[in-house]
Amino acid sequence: MHFSRIFLLIILIISFGLSVNAKSKPINYYIEHDGEQKTKPKYDKGSEEKDALIPEEQSVKDLTPKEKKKMEKAEKKALKKAMKKAAKARKKKEKPPKYKKSKRMKKYNYKKLQKENKAPLTWAQYLEMCKDIKRVDKLVPAPNYPKDDKIVNIPDPNVQIVKYNNPPGGKEIELTQLMTKRLVISHASLSPDLSKSVYSKVYSYPGTQQVASEMFYIKIPEKTPIDVALTSFHTIEEVRIPILRAGSNELFENEKRVLALLDWSEDSKKIAVKEKIGALTQGPWKTQLWTYDFETETACELTALREAIRYYWRTEKSIDLIDYMWDIFPIGWDAVHKDRIIVYAYAFDKNKKAPKFLGTWSIDYKNERPELMSLEGTDFEISINGYATKFTRD
Repeated sequence: MHFSRIFLLIILIISFGLSVNAKSKPINYYIEHDGEQKTKPKYDKGSEEKDALIPEEQSVKDLTPKEKKKMEKAEKKALKKAMKKAAKARKKKEKPPKYKKSKRMKKYNYKKLQKENKAPLTWAQYLEMCKDIKRVDKLVPAPNYPKDDKIVNIPDPNVQIVKYNNPPGGKEIELTQLMTKRLVISHASLSPDLSKSVYSKVYSYPGTQQVASEMFYIKIPEKTPIDVALTSFHTIEEVRIPILRAGSNELFENEKRVLALLDWSEDSKKIAVKEKIGALTQGPWKTQLWTYDFETETACELTALREAIRYYWRTEKSIDLIDYMWDIFPIGWDAVHKDRIIVYAYAFDKNKKAPKFLGTWSIDYKNERPELMSLEGTDFEISINGYATKFTRD
C-alpha cells in the first residue's frame, strides 16, 4: 500500500512537469566548438563542414504580400543591374579597334552626282545637236597585229632560206634555254635534193647533271615548199626513231654530249655530225666526228682521225698531245674529194691561251685513210650543200 502511493505521487509530479514545459517558452541554444552561444542554427545543405552552423533565415511564408512584392522587385533590379554590368564588360572586351579615317577618302554627295540623260529623244533633236559637227572622211587603218614571240611553230614572214654550212664549221645549237625548259630542239636542215631533213634534240637531267642528245630524220613529201619543209615538220610531236644517240644509252654523271649537224653531202645520201663532249666544271673539252649513211642506215664514228693526229705529233715532233688540251674542229665536206671531211686541229696551254695549229686533216666517211693536208695552210674548198632558215642569231 505504501509503495503504490509513492508510485502515483511520482507519476503526478512527472505529468505536471511536462505540462509546465509545454506551456513555457523553451530556451534554444547550441554550443559551438569555440564556446559561443547562439540561437538555433541549421546546416547549409551545400556545406561539408561539420560544425559550420548558419542561423536560420526568416521564412518567405512569414512575409506580408507587400513585403514579398518589395523583395521580388529588389531581386529583379539586382539581376538586371548584374546583367547590364556583365554585358558592358563583355562589350568592352570584344570591342574592335578604331581605325582612323584616311585623308584620301572623299565624301560625295550622291544627290549632286546624278547625271542627266542628254541623249536626243527625237530625230529633230539629233540633227540639231549634229549641225555644228564637221564630217571628215577617215581612212580605216589596216590591221597591224603585233608579233608574238611565244609562237615558235609559225614561220616568220621575213625568214630567208640560206645554205646551211655557211660559214663552214660555224653551226652550233643554241642551248641558253636548256636549264629552264629541260629540252631544246634545233632548227631543221634540208638535204640538197629537198627529200630529207634532220634535226637534234638536247635533253637535260638535273638529277645527274647530265646532258644527252639525239638526232632525227624526216622524209619530206615531194613538191613541198622549202620554207614549209624547214619549219613545219620537225615541230610536230610524233614518235620517231633517232638515227644517232649521244649520252642517252649510258649514264655519264656531270657529262654533256650534244649532237649538231655539220652538213649534208652533195649527193644527199650522207650527213656529217659533230659531237661536243664536255663536263660541268671543264666546259667543252672534246669533239668527235660522226657520219650517217641513209642508204645503208648505218652510223660510223670517225675515231681514226684523232688517233692519226696524236700519232703524227708523237713520232714526228716528239710531242705527246695527251699532256695538252687539244681538239679538232670539223669544217665540212671536201669539195674536190667529195667522200672526205676536212677538219682543223689545235692545241692549247694550261690557261687555254695562244693556240697552236696542229694542221689541216681529212678522213673518209667510212673512218678510213686519215690524211694530213697541210701543217700551215687552211685554204681548202668546202662544199656547202644543205638548206636552212636564217634567223637573227644565225
